[in-house]
Amino acid sequence: MAFSAAELQKRHGLEGAPDPFPTLGGNSSPAPSSSAAKKLNNGSGAGPSTVDTSSEELFPSLGASSGPVANISKPAISAWSSKPSAVKAGSKGKNAPAPGGLGRIGTPTAGSHPFSDTFSIPAADLVQGKAAQETIQKVRDQTGAVVESSTQMRTGLKTFLIKAADQKRLVIARRMIERGLSKPVTIQVEVPITTLGTIIGPKGATLKTITDATQSKIDIPRRDTLPSYDPKETSSEAGSDDEDDEPQVPISITGPSAACADAKNRILSLISHKTSQTSTSIKTIPSSYYPFIAGPKGVKARQLEEEVGGGEVKIHVPPPAVWKALEKQAQGDGEDVDAIVKDRDLSIKVKGEKEKVNEVVANILQQYEQLNDSLRELKISIPKRQHRFLVGSAADDILDQTGCIVELPPVDDPSDQCVIRGPQPSLIPALTLVMDKANAIAVEMVDIVAVHRPNTADPLAHAKKVLRFLLRGGKLRSIADAHTGVKVFPPFASAVANTGSVVIEIVGDDKAEVGKAKDEVAQLVKSVLPAGTASVEIDNLVHSLLIGKKGSKIAQFEQANNVTTVFPPASEESSDVTLIYTGPLDSLPSEKKARDAKLKEILAAASKAIQELAKDAADIKTETLDVEKKWHRYIIGQSGTVLNALIGEDQLVNVKVGSSATNKASSGTKVDEDSVIVRGPSGEVDRVVAQIKQIVEDAKNDDIVNGYTVEFPVDKKHVAHLVGQSGATINKLRETLGVRVNFDDEPESGLKKATKKQVVHCKIIGRKEAVDEAKKRLDAQIEKLEDETTEQLTIKRSIQPALIGAGGKYAIRLEEKYGVKLSFPRDGKDGSTASANPDQVTIRGGKKGVAAAKAELLEAAAFETETRQSATFTVPTKAVAQVVGKGGATINGIKDETGAQIDIEKNGSEDGKTTVTVRGDKRAIAAAKSAVLAVVEEIGDEITDEIVIDPKYHRTLIGQGGQKLRDLIVAAGGPAEGFKQSGLVTFPKPGDDTTDVVRLRGDSKVVKKIKAELEKQVSVLKETIVVGVVVPQSQHASKIGRGGSALQDLQRKTGATVHFPGSRQYGSVGEIENQDEVADAPEGDVVKVIGTKEAVAKATESLQTFTERPARTDSRQGRSTPDYPTRTISIPTKYYHAIADQQNLIRQIRSVGGFISLPPAPPKPAAVKPSANGSGNAGTSSLAAKTARIDLSAGDDDAASPEIEGEWEIVENYQDASEGDLDWTVRAKEEDLDKAVAVLENALEKAKAATHVGLLTGLPRSAFPRIIGSKGATISRMRAETGADIQVSKDDDLITITGDETSVLQAKDSILSIVSRPGRGDRY
Repeated sequence: MAFSAAELQKRHGLEGAPDPFPTLGGNSSPAPSSSAAKKLNNGSGAGPSTVDTSSEELFPSLGASSGPVANISKPAISAWSSKPSAVKAGSKGKNAPAPGGLGRIGTPTAGSHPFSDTFSIPAADLVQGKAAQETIQKVRDQTGAVVESSTQMRTGLKTFLIKAADQKRLVIARRMIERGLSKPVTIQVEVPITTLGTIIGPKGATLKTITDATQSKIDIPRRDTLPSYDPKETSSEAGSDDEDDEPQVPISITGPSAACADAKNRILSLISHKTSQTSTSIKTIPSSYYPFIAGPKGVKARQLEEEVGGGEVKIHVPPPAVWKALEKQAQGDGEDVDAIVKDRDLSIKVKGEKEKVNEVVANILQQYEQLNDSLRELKISIPKRQHRFLVGSAADDILDQTGCIVELPPVDDPSDQCVIRGPQPSLIPALTLVMDKANAIAVEMVDIVAVHRPNTADPLAHAKKVLRFLLRGGKLRSIADAHTGVKVFPPFASAVANTGSVVIEIVGDDKAEVGKAKDEVAQLVKSVLPAGTASVEIDNLVHSLLIGKKGSKIAQFEQANNVTTVFPPASEESSDVTLIYTGPLDSLPSEKKARDAKLKEILAAASKAIQELAKDAADIKTETLDVEKKWHRYIIGQSGTVLNALIGEDQLVNVKVGSSATNKASSGTKVDEDSVIVRGPSGEVDRVVAQIKQIVEDAKNDDIVNGYTVEFPVDKKHVAHLVGQSGATINKLRETLGVRVNFDDEPESGLKKATKKQVVHCKIIGRKEAVDEAKKRLDAQIEKLEDETTEQLTIKRSIQPALIGAGGKYAIRLEEKYGVKLSFPRDGKDGSTASANPDQVTIRGGKKGVAAAKAELLEAAAFETETRQSATFTVPTKAVAQVVGKGGATINGIKDETGAQIDIEKNGSEDGKTTVTVRGDKRAIAAAKSAVLAVVEEIGDEITDEIVIDPKYHRTLIGQGGQKLRDLIVAAGGPAEGFKQSGLVTFPKPGDDTTDVVRLRGDSKVVKKIKAELEKQVSVLKETIVVGVVVPQSQHASKIGRGGSALQDLQRKTGATVHFPGSRQYGSVGEIENQDEVADAPEGDVVKVIGTKEAVAKATESLQTFTERPARTDSRQGRSTPDYPTRTISIPTKYYHAIADQQNLIRQIRSVGGFISLPPAPPKPAAVKPSANGSGNAGTSSLAAKTARIDLSAGDDDAASPEIEGEWEIVENYQDASEGDLDWTVRAKEEDLDKAVAVLENALEKAKAATHVGLLTGLPRSAFPRIIGSKGATISRMRAETGADIQVSKDDDLITITGDETSVLQAKDSILSIVSRPGRGDRY
């Protein structure tokens, strides 16, 4: 029954069906009419016509329910109409299909729009009305995509479905919808202030790229509204444990929500390098735990950086403050130590990648918690003078050896109590080590107060003056340097203030040297008499004026007055100056009162003189400036550079800015944070004040000051070099000098263009000093470029690699030696030379350097040309194999002997010739050519021949290891060298089409002789028979003889070949022809004899001549043992074979001087075999079904399966052994008898220990070589480690393990672990 299209539409419910995704802004397509059905029924014939259902015209493909927007005017035309071209769009006035691969008049189909995407946007964020319709229409017109949408009232989301012809149009359509329909929004992104330059980019290029790509507007705050922040000043601040957070600047992004999100992501990815880095301080951990976290010499901290931080984190664990103070004291700077200690940062710093920093911090805190719970304390009193011996390397040694640390009290604490902290078991060893280190050094002390107590009423004040005098000029350090291994430690200022004593400590390894140094220090202390010191008040700002440049002024004063002047440290800003008499004491009166009076007179005159000098030196004044705080950073400069320049090298003035001025101001002076205090000589103060005012004025007019401009012309050809690669040179000037450098082309005039060289104008803008320096640097570079020249040399391409050298080392050496740049032609991607002239080499640089490099390069090229000659000749193609040799042996030997390079053409020519090219010097080329031609002459007239030989004779003709075949070739006049014999005789390989054709190729004479000899040997082999001869196993040993000597003699006399059971070739020599005659004989007694009938008969007769074998003893060649004392040992019969089969038993007894007689051997029990239904995995086959596979790889599926464990069965040993006892007789001298018996008893104990037998089967045979190892090394090691005997079967996959139950199981595990490991060739 045929249906019309309209009827089919009705049946499938398509007519009038609502559109699930109505299009925006357009009318849905009208329902199809029945006109098509009428046309189908009104055929040309009277009867009903058959409907062609394959017609695309009658049954077009069903696409989406709505087509592209077309405001179609009436009458409505059915989409099923046969003439769609009649439909015309009313609004657009055109009917062309939209781009994007649409079908008929743009109707989309599954084939034309295979790509689709669905996404949702909140309806409240979308524009409505005409704007939305225009956007959708624009999307359709530009991309040809079908856009459908629906709104979910419950969620408030509007879902869009887009279909497009390809992925690119799909992405564009979605972007246009998201950007065109979304309402404009504004979002803010906070970024660090130092990243603004990265976001903006050079001249705003980066910011413009982001705004163009996202179609959004990005607003960055103006510079004058940004918070003041100088990262370098922040980082240079010392003594602060808190890190100043970098200010965050809000950036506004305006546009559609999707565009704003895209712009935000682009900005964050651009500055990810900044935001991903962080640093933090750990302040919750007491400093006493720092050495545990850092480890000896920081080992644990570095390990934490690598393992947890992944090399992206740096950890700084500061040493305890007391360590630093004691180290500073060792340098003789005792007065400055306390200030340094107070300002130390005692927190752990962790810096690096943010996530890694968090992981490291968490790890450190976890370590602290564990240490806090596990560590214990031991308190001990150690004299204060010995504390310095417990820091630094000594503390590292204590921590490394005992895991403990010594916590010392602060240097300003008079207490001498120390704490040893560490694990409880290590505290006592740590105490011993601490005391050893503390007492290992000799210590002597000089108490200055005690020395001068009888001479003055205030010995402490005088002692302080003496100490300052000793520290001035390094007098204590000089004494220490004069004595080997001695150090002199002055006291801490805090210790002097706390204890009221001034004690100098002298320490060292040599007690005698320490004593000498002490005497010198004491003598120096005594030389400074109380009456010989005086104090003078002189303003501290005048001190530097009095001292003069390099101390010249004060030196003249001291020499004229016989005194030494001791000024206080500049950091104290003290006015107290001490004068100490240092003249000759012999010139003074001997009486104390008269001497003191004379000293006072001298010092009074010196005090008056220095005060006069100070008055004449300068007129000190103080001036306070009111400068707004925001301009202070310009006065200070980067890292204090500007302030240092203002003060000058002599530091005659003192400038305090802002908060420092507030702290230092006297009580009567009113200052605030805007104050700048300048104090010093009036002239210097006036100079500094004027400069500060000028700096502030310049800062206020920064744009004017930084606008200093210098312009000068530059030859255009130098611009690229001045700018540098990617602007590197110019950027360096900008960073170091803070200037802007621009190159502008000169306006061209028609008249001067032909006469003037091309120049550009270089403009440098910035501060005058920086601009002048930048111009100076550019002028120097231009001068260097003006001297630059370029030379081009012609050097053959073939020798250029030799001039360049491996990795360019020769070329680089030339460039560094002469300061030039060498350019050699490069190869293109296709292997051809990219340069037009491959022989052209360019040298660029200074004229002198270019000339010298050119001369050396041409000289090297001439040498290479001489030593790199070549010659070409031809050889017969058939001789190439012999010239090359096996594995290249022949050709490589010629190369080594002659030193020439030989290249042989891979494909010979049609005339049977192959080209050989030889390179080197003339002598090497001649020698190599002669050697190659000599090899060709040896080959002679080569022919190829074949001979048919039955495959069963191949193995015999080849011989073991190919020896018989090699001997045959030599006998036929062929070469004796193995590599030359290769290819002369080729036997067929498994898989060849013909298995009986042997090919001969080589010299005709040799080939004919080889063929004749092969035919002769084959004829002999055809007459060969295989006969079985019954020889009892007890006679096999005598027939074989020691080392096979008897067997070889038999074969030589008879001409037959004899194979005993168990030999390697026993099973491969063929079947026995007299099988019926030996059928009843045991299989182990049948010996195979191969040869002609006569030879077999002779061999059989000899084999069947039996000799009775004597009972087994340890006597050799029938010699009787001496008449020694004997001892009989009764041993259970079941252990007989276990003892008798032990290796070297008889040799061991003989080694101790004994002999043994074995009892008659009982029947040997049957070998233990695994049961058919053993304890292995269920469903596995028996041993008989598991044939030995040599082709089963350890990497096969079976080998990799859980069945790799194999089948395992363990049984008790000696179950079927004979009962009863046997007597074993041992003979030896009286003194050796016990030793010999002990050897036998030891063998018995080994047999008794072998209580179990383990049977392991089912393992792949390919794993057996790994179990055995190279020359049995692996199996021998397992035997030694486990104590069990391991035997690997040659015929099947059975492994037998004998020993006690524990050793048997241990050996089994060892074997399975070896098998489970992947083989050498396995890949995973």
